[in-house]
Amino acid sequence: MTPLVRRQVPDAFDRGASAYDRLVGANPGYHAHLRRSARAFGFGDRPVRLLDVCCGTGASTAALLA
Repeated sequence: MTPLVRRQVPDAFDRGASAYDRLVGANPGYHAHLRRSARAFGFGDRPVRLLDVCCGTGASTAALLA
């Protein structure tokens, strides 16, 4: 595989984004583990701000917020 140069990264992510969600969706319990982690950090006990930086398509962030 040829490494990407920085300017190629956004397009490469856009091409792979749908496969990323399928990969995450194929992992049984993935979102349940995220929710358990959120509870462990006390996210459900108080309002929080969550910064999603380079976290894929946002599916994991949505699971944490749920």
